[in-house]
Amino acid sequence: MPIHYHKRVTIVPKLVHLNLSPHGWSVSFGPRQAHITWHRHGRRTTTVRLPGGFSWRRHSRGHGGDHH
Repeated sequence: MPIHYHKRVTIVPKLVHLNLSPHGWSVSFGPRQAHITWHRHGRRTTTVRLPGGFSWRRHSRGHGGDHH
């Protein structure tokens, strides 16, 4: 079983978080139930947590980001 490291630092309680991992950083806006995350290379992820342990995610490329 692989082990992953992830650190979430609260900037503004229940609103803005800095996420750190060995792969880089990202910034999240919104509560855990529905938030938008901007990743360091311009990718954006919208996440909505649903009842019963399910979640919906949509990934998109931000404006002006690298296209690898």
